[in-house]
Parts: sequence; C-alpha cells; structure tokens
Amino acid sequence: MFNKNKNSFFAFVLFYIPFTVVAQQLNYTLNRDYLQSIDSYYNNSDQSFQTFVKPYRYVDILKIADSSIFFNNSGSWQKLTNNKKKLLDFKCYPLLIGNAGFEEINKTPQLDLGIGLNLLANIGSKFSFNIKALTGKAIFSEYTNSLIGKTNVIPGIGFKYFNNGSSLPFSYQYYSGYVSYSPNKIINLQLGKDKNFFGDGYRSLFLSDVAAPYPYFKITTNIWHLTYVNLFTQFKDVIPSSGLKKDVLNKYATFHYLGWNVTKRINIGLFESIVWQGSDSNRHRGYDINYLNPVLFFRPIEYSLGSSDNACLGFSFKIKMFNKQQLYGQVLLDEFLLKEMIARNGWWANKYAFQAGFKSFDITTIKRLNFQTEFNYARPYTYTHGSVQQNYSHLNQPLAHPLGANFMESATFINYTYKRLFFEFKNVYAIFGEDNNGINYGKNIFISYVNRPKEYGNYTTQGIRSTLITTSLRAAYMIYVPMNLKLELGVLNRALWVPKEHTSLSPYIFIGLHTDLGNLYDDFF
Repeated sequence: MFNKNKNSFFAFVLFYIPFTVVAQQLNYTLNRDYLQSIDSYYNNSDQSFQTFVKPYRYVDILKIADSSIFFNNSGSWQKLTNNKKKLLDFKCYPLLIGNAGFEEINKTPQLDLGIGLNLLANIGSKFSFNIKALTGKAIFSEYTNSLIGKTNVIPGIGFKYFNNGSSLPFSYQYYSGYVSYSPNKIINLQLGKDKNFFGDGYRSLFLSDVAAPYPYFKITTNIWHLTYVNLFTQFKDVIPSSGLKKDVLNKYATFHYLGWNVTKRINIGLFESIVWQGSDSNRHRGYDINYLNPVLFFRPIEYSLGSSDNACLGFSFKIKMFNKQQLYGQVLLDEFLLKEMIARNGWWANKYAFQAGFKSFDITTIKRLNFQTEFNYARPYTYTHGSVQQNYSHLNQPLAHPLGANFMESATFINYTYKRLFFEFKNVYAIFGEDNNGINYGKNIFISYVNRPKEYGNYTTQGIRSTLITTSLRAAYMIYVPMNLKLELGVLNRALWVPKEHTSLSPYIFIGLHTDLGNLYDDFF
C-alpha cells in the first residue's frame, strides 16, 4: 500500500509541509500589492532606508511590525523568517497559475494555466538562493495577442511557443533565480537571472520590470546615508523578431545608482547606464572590461574610448512630506545639447524623459487606504540608438516604459488593504505619437534614429496622436502567505483611439487563482 502511494506521499511532503527558512538575504517580491505598507512604513521621517532600489531583501523589512504587509498572517510569516538556529534551511512551494477571463466586445474567452516550482534555501544567515521554474499554456486577450504577434514574446515572460492544434495556442516557460550573499551588513552580492526596478513610482524611466528576466550580477553597498548599486547585465536582442535562435543577439549593459539621504526627509540619487552590442560585422566584442569599473562615470570612459555606445544619465528625488505624504520623481537624459534646449527649436537629439509623482498613505485617517498619482513624459527618440541592437530593450520589450518614447502619461491608483483582502482602482491615461506610413516619429525604440523625417520641429506626441486609457477595478484575497497564493477577480476596460485608423474598446472581466511572479502589465500598445 505504501509503495503504491509513495509518490503521492512525497509530493504532499514536498509541496505542503512548510520548512522554516531564514529569509534574511532572499529578495522580497516586486509585486506592487505587497509593497504599499512597506512604502508607508518607510515614509516615516525616523526611517532612513532607501526605497529606490528594488527588489528589497527580507532583512530590510523584517523590522516592520505592521502585519498587514503580509496580509495579516503573522503566524505563517514568523514561521517563514524567524528560525535562526538552523545552519541549512530549505523550502519548496508550487507555483500555480489558473486565470480565466472574457473579452466582451470580441466575445472571446481567455485562459492561462501554469504550474512550476519555487525553491528557497539559506546557508546560515549570509547566503541564500532562490529558483523559480514554471511552464504554462494560454490564450490571451486580443490586444495581448497583437503584441505577441509583433514581438514573438509574451509580455514580461519571454518567448512564445505555438501549440499546434491546441485550444490554447501559446505555451511559455519562465525561469528566474539568484544567489545572494552578504559578507557583512554593508555589502550584498547577487548573481542570477531575474528582474530589477529603480524607482519609487509605478513606472521607472531608469530600469523597470516590464521585460522578461535577464542574467545579472549586482553589488549593493549601504554605508552611512549612502546606497550604491552596481548592476552588470546581459540582454537579448531579436532582429528580426522571428523567434529563431540565429536571430537572437547578445547585448550588454552596466548600471550605476548612487542614492543619498541628505536629511531624514530628502533623498536624491544619481543614475547612469550604458548599453552596447556584443558583436557587429567586424568583431565579437563581448562584455567590455572598461565598463566593469564600479566608480567612474561612463561618459568620460566613452569619450576616451571613442565609443558610440548608448549612454544615459539620470537624477532622482524623494521628499517625505509630513509622515503620510511623499513627492518623488526622475529625470533621464539620453542625449541633449544645452544651446539647442534653450533655443526650443525641437531638435531631434534633445532626448530626455521625466517623472513626477505623489503618494498619500492612510488618507482620511483610514489606515492602509492609499492614494498615488504620477505623470510620465518621454521625448521622441529617447532610448533609441543609431544601431538598433543598442537600443534600451531586452527580448523585444523596453527596459523602461512599456510605451517606448514620444508619450505623455498620467497614472492614478487608490488601494485599500483589510486583513487578507486587497482592493485597487487604477486609471492610466496616455497620449502618444504613432508612426505614419512607415515614417519614424520617435515612439518605436526598435527603429534606428538615423531614419527620422526632420532635424528640427520635433515635439512629443508627433505623428498620429493617439490615446490609450486603461481602467481597472480588482479585489484580491490572500489564501496562503508563504506561497503568495491569492484569489483575484476584477474588471478592466481598455480604450484606444487612433485617428483615421481605428477605435477600440476592450471590456474585460477576469478571475484567477495564482501565485505571483511579479508585476505583469496590461497598459501597453
């Protein structure tokens, strides 16, 4: 009898008996649902932790006493994090995706089914690792299918694969993982394949989690009031977007971020990045050793090398207003000349983007009722490059904003957490300029800026001025905290107006039981 059922017994042990794990060096999820109360806690003027660099590590949030962060399941949370006696701790949980939806206008159903494993382990209190692997099959909404058809990539996941003859036409595989080591309280080292996010807002104009996971090595240093991050990455460029291995090219990037808590209420930061292609028609370049320098700015290195790599500079700020409000923002400079900026003549190479946002926590004295609004803006041709392989992207998705460039956007949220329940209203209003008859007006970052119609007179939303409004209302119930397993349902409406081409409305209802892989966005075009 035991032999007959031993496989089921071991599966039960593997998936449903929780092992205690010292989670000090593991990364916390990037999912926004779980970050609201953390942001509220660290908005207090007594807290000096810098929230700009994500994902957080558990060591950064264990001190937070508000159990609503963990959907009021403090018992499971304590079991997950507080056993400090074991030298080796290990945990294995399933990853489950069971999402269904219905698009009203097209009368088409959507279904996403996936299963996988999430392995977490610690050796002592300094070394941790996490591995996630998931496979799934799906039929997506019409507008998601349209993007997949153009890019051969499932947004935020990776390459698509066809299921010939199946009622679920697409299949996918998702892999991520990392090892995390902190030799002391100052330095953390991570090596893996995953996503990173630089910013305090819904969007990041520096580095976001829009694209699929990618290989990286990250050094994070916290000393005094400073946080310094060195991020070394490898990205994939697919030109053309056939999905064939022969068309997948390597490119590389290095990012630096230096954040400084000037006072208890004011944080500022400096950002820089450079993207370069791994090879061209003349040579194989690989990872340029010059960009492994963890200190120097890239622009001086670029000029000394006579390089034409794609470099960006940025500035960020956050101001804690009282104990319940904050202002935040980013400014990114791709290319610009001050004299051309002053002249205000629409020179094409004045490429920049900026963000301004506001958050308010516990509004109207209701605990855990939060409000957020932000404005994002990117000039035409920002994030592009003369060599298409050096644009600001990975696997045919932008590394920053999902709309690419040449847009203005407002994003507003109201959310509320009560015990294990989470509610959110979202409205994203974007105006952007689409290309017209093959003319590159600067939105599509996957086109070389060499192909532009004019030198001067460029302006944001030039081309076919289009509007995209995404509105959603959803509710979630946390079923099991250690797995991040939740039941979610909601309604979403997507309205797109493209003059002289088409107008579309996409009312959509959905329900799902799933574990979170992170943020997956639905407000793209």
